[in-house]
This record gives sequence, C-alpha cells and structure tokens, in this order.
Amino acid sequence: MKKIFLFILMLAGCTSKPGKTMHESTSTAVIGGADSMTSIVVADTCASLNGKVINESCNTEQKKAETSECVPYVPVYNQSEGMRIIEALSKAYGDNPNVIGDFIGSTRCPSFLEGHYFDGNTLVLQVRGDTLRARKILEEVSGSKAFSIEMMTDSTFSEKQLQGLMKELNRRYDALPKCRLKANMLSWGSTLHFIEVIFIRNTPEAREEFRRLLMDSPAIRFSGPEEPIRNNATGASEAYGISLYPEYTVYADTASTASFILMNGSNEAITCGEHYFITYEGKDGQWYELPINTFAVDIAYYVTPGSSRQFVAMLYPEINGNVSGRYRFFYEVSLESGENIRMMAEFRLTDNYEKAKRAEKTPIPKMTGGNYVEAPKEDEQAVYQVVEEMPEFPGGMPALVEFIRKNLRHDKAEKRERVIIQIVVDKEGNATNPVVLRSVNPTLDEEALRIVGIMPKWKPGRQRGKNKNVKFTIPIAFNP
Repeated sequence: MKKIFLFILMLAGCTSKPGKTMHESTSTAVIGGADSMTSIVVADTCASLNGKVINESCNTEQKKAETSECVPYVPVYNQSEGMRIIEALSKAYGDNPNVIGDFIGSTRCPSFLEGHYFDGNTLVLQVRGDTLRARKILEEVSGSKAFSIEMMTDSTFSEKQLQGLMKELNRRYDALPKCRLKANMLSWGSTLHFIEVIFIRNTPEAREEFRRLLMDSPAIRFSGPEEPIRNNATGASEAYGISLYPEYTVYADTASTASFILMNGSNEAITCGEHYFITYEGKDGQWYELPINTFAVDIAYYVTPGSSRQFVAMLYPEINGNVSGRYRFFYEVSLESGENIRMMAEFRLTDNYEKAKRAEKTPIPKMTGGNYVEAPKEDEQAVYQVVEEMPEFPGGMPALVEFIRKNLRHDKAEKRERVIIQIVVDKEGNATNPVVLRSVNPTLDEEALRIVGIMPKWKPGRQRGKNKNVKFTIPIAFNP
C-alpha cells in the first residue's frame, strides 16, 4: 500500500477587530495517516503595527550575516503599564468588568472616550472633545498618567467609529448575493484609523463596485494589485522522475478551474503544497501573473515514491476576464534531501467552447503504485485505495481534528499515544469496516473504534463522477 503523508496549513485573511492592529498568530493541531503525521497550522499572515509591517524579512547584509537563516524582525515592547491602565478602565467602564479591553462603546463608557491602541510602549487613548478634562478623568480612574491622548477630529476615525462601520459592512456583505465583488474580496479589517479592504484585483471598477453595492465611506481604503505584474518565471515539467501534467491541455476561457496531476516517479518522498501561482502570456510576448486568492487553506502532502496527487487551481474568470492564449501553472515541491524544485505545467485557454468540450485528458504514463487504483467496472462493491476526489469529513480535516478532540475520552490514556485506524467510506458516506493498523493497547484501541462508530456521514469519494468505496486512514491522538 502506498503511503501519503499530509501536512495541512490554513492561511486566513486578516479580519481584525476595529481599533486593534492586524496581528500574527499561530496555533497547531495534529492528524495524519499510517506512519505519518499531519500538522494543522492556522496562521494570520498580516502583521502590522500602526499601519507598518513589523514582521520584516532580512533586508541588510548585517542581518544576513548574523544568522544562517533569515529571522523575522519583531520589536519587543514593554506594555505592562499600559495594560494595567486598560485593566483599570475595563473594570470602571466595561459592561463586563471581567473582560479586559472590551470597554469602548459599552453602556458605561463615557462618550468622549472612543478608542485605544499602543504606539510602541505607550498606550494611546482616543478622545473627542475637551482633552484636558478627559485626561483628568482618565488619570483619576486609571490611577496613572502613563498614557497619551489622541484628539479625534472629523477627518480621523476612532476605534468606536470603525467598530460601527465594520459591523454594518459585515451585515451588508452577508446579505449580498454571490457575485463578482464577493469573489474579488480577499480580506477586510480595521487598522488604527481606517478599514482596509484587500482585493484580488484592485481596479477602479472594483472599488466603484464596492462603493455601490456595499459601502461608500472615507474610512475605507483599498489594496491589492491594480496593474498586471510581470513574471517571466520558468520551471521544470519533469525532474528526477517527478512530473507535473495538466489534466487537460485546453480549457474554456470561462472555466473557473484547471486541474493538474503531480506524479512522483523518483526514489525519494516529496513534499508538495497548495501554494501555487499562474502566469499568462501577454500580447507583448511577456508573461504576467494571473491574480488569485492568496488567502487560502493550504493542504500539503508528503508523497512517497510511486504516488501522485491531483490539484485544482482557481482561475477567477469573472474577476480577471481571462482570454484565449498560453498559461503556466507553477507548483513547488521539496525533496527529502532538502532541494526545492519549481514544477511547471503549460496549458491553454480557448474561446472555442466546442473544442474545449471535446478536449481529452492528457495522456499520462502508467506508474506502478500510481494515483488511480481502478477496479473492474462490473464490480460495484470494489474498494479503492485512492480516487480523483477523496472522501471528506464534514467541514474538512480541521473539523475532523476537532470532532476527535471533543469526543475522545483522553483519560483512558496514561500518556500521549496514537492509534491508527483504517476505515472504508462507502458510497453513501458511512464510515465502515474499521481496522486497527497501529495498536497501543486494547483499551485505547476500543476507544478509537468507538470514535469511528459515532462519526457523522462523510462526503463520499468519487472517481470519474461516481461515488466509490474508498479506504481512509485516521490517526486517533490521545492527549491526557
């Protein structure tokens, strides 16, 4: 049996609370297959302070000389006194005095106090009106003078104002039907004095569409690429026995997706992910990046020799207005030796839709232990190892991890242990035929089998458009 190891990385767009800076956070969970482990990492990719990025890359030779690797630069601040002031104001003004920092806009908060944030070590309180009177009151309530006052004017926006705007923006977004604008919006959130909306394509038409359909406010700023970005990158379609193929060489220019197959015919395992980029050939003969959603769930696979995986890339035709011509899909893989290889597969888009409908799959060499394990067509009860669309737990891998964590009786284990269970997800989505592949002891094995027995229905695996019975390996991790 071939083994596919999974590493799942979730990238979420920044939607930080108004008045707070967009931040960087990381949390982890564990899941995996036989002889494998999956790490689920949730990372907020926006890191800023006062509108300035603080997670800087190495940008000087001195920094590079200090370490063999580029270590992100993050300033260290002592904000203990400011936090003590926030705690005092929370107790005095918060609707719930046990919640620290959530007092702006509360029923007990004075109307002149409209926000707070840190400028380095210093706590800044946003005040509207008489700042001298406000400072006196705030000093008495907090028992400290170690803060500064920012006087709000008609041309600046406070945390309180941004809270209201964000609430209304979210309400209007939820009520907006599925459309080009919603597909184009990557992320939005408040910084210190404005709301930032990030587009896949930040064109004048996109901004006008946002103002017309959602909100027209001077507090909103827009970012994202407006003009095409030149990118003449190249890659290898085959290297060390590793190959990348488009499933079809031709797609309609209105196609929302294009799919690709990565085959590992090398003698060592490779790691590959869902980070990718696409370029297209312009009329001038130069290549340009196709704008895509950069905030996405990243599921990376550790693929052993003889294995392969299918990948679906989004083309966003409603946003990009894709035209006929040559396109390139780039996908990076890493060898166990540490070498990184940029793979490339070329495909075409066409406005000849009949030609696109008649397009046949790219002929791909057969590979022992390859991706598709076909059963005889007449055997409807056959169990597949791998299919084009693998079974999926409701909500995906993160939901499966959470389901196991909540329902597992961890106290049955004396230390951290892991039982590996193999199931068959049948054509109706039922988790059936559980088998213990890696046993710890009878007690934990029984508990792991119990978890399988209470699972909800899965999304069945599919091969060539039909539901199939598919084996699936699940690690059950005990953390007493």
